[in-house]
Amino acid sequence: YARQVDQLSEVAFFLGCLFYGAGIWLVAQIFHLSAHYPDGVWWWALGVLPFALCLDTLLLHALFVALMALWAGMEVMQFGHLGAWFLGRWDLVPNGAYSLPLLAAPGVWWAYRQGAPAAVRLYVPLLAWWVILQPFAWRMEGNPAYFIGGVGGLMLLVAESHREGSPFAIPYRVYGILLAGGVLMLLSSYSSSFRLDGWGGRTGSLFEAASTVLLGIAILLLAVAPRHGCSPLGRLWLPAGLVLFMAALPWSGALFRAMGKPHAGAVVVTVLANMAVVACALWLIRLGLREDRGLPFGAGVLYFLTWAVLRYGDLFGDFGGMLGAALMFFLCGATLFGVAMYWRRRKEVRHV
Repeated sequence: YARQVDQLSEVAFFLGCLFYGAGIWLVAQIFHLSAHYPDGVWWWALGVLPFALCLDTLLLHALFVALMALWAGMEVMQFGHLGAWFLGRWDLVPNGAYSLPLLAAPGVWWAYRQGAPAAVRLYVPLLAWWVILQPFAWRMEGNPAYFIGGVGGLMLLVAESHREGSPFAIPYRVYGILLAGGVLMLLSSYSSSFRLDGWGGRTGSLFEAASTVLLGIAILLLAVAPRHGCSPLGRLWLPAGLVLFMAALPWSGALFRAMGKPHAGAVVVTVLANMAVVACALWLIRLGLREDRGLPFGAGVLYFLTWAVLRYGDLFGDFGGMLGAALMFFLCGATLFGVAMYWRRRKEVRHV
């Protein structure tokens, strides 16, 4: 600090935190201590947290997030049967790594207080990972694809709860569209939709659907409540629609299976998923135009073109052959060229 070599100082503190974690495991190994080994990762993360909050560096925040994600995965996936821990094991409550949001909250607060959207990019996937693990902790895992898509919709709801143009909304929006958009792209194919519809237990799927809706309602009440500078309802139609769509899929699948028509249910889901993919692409394009940002605009265009290429392969691949595929890629290239020219002229007009 005296020589104002900030990067070297950050590396020194990072190495110190690594040595602290290594010391935990070495002491346990030297003295042959047997314990619940995920606790070592938890104490390691707890020791890193004060340094991450006191030092103006993202390196230690990244280490803390990685340790908490590793610890949550260990607890839920390997020791979920032990029960929750609070001054002892509580068998009635599953082991859901419930201290993770409590320990992550100071880091999120620090990111907003310091005006550091890059730190929010670290904590958003950590919290999403913890939410995705909860059905496994409660032994109510049903169809993880539907629940992951619902978590993506919830993240988009949180993103739209920020003021328009806020840089802090971007991490939630990026991870949300990756999760929800990826699941929708899978469901837009009939074969994938039919396989996913029969995957997972009915009770777990309904539990995931109900929890997704409840979380969405909580976000709407707490974060999107009417106040100065908050999101208008017109910006919430797509995130709320995605949450409801992902929550309705297990119910619709169970209904069609009870009627003895699982193929008809897969057809309905496929049609609705294709409509949702187009809606997401248009929403991203409109977002880019509204905020004058090229990344969401380009992402919407690429998402739509990817969907068009996949649908051509499903519907017209055998009919068009190589000539049809070449024509399809030519049209996609021409579309990208036209979109690039439009964006360039738009920027020129705005600068003038």
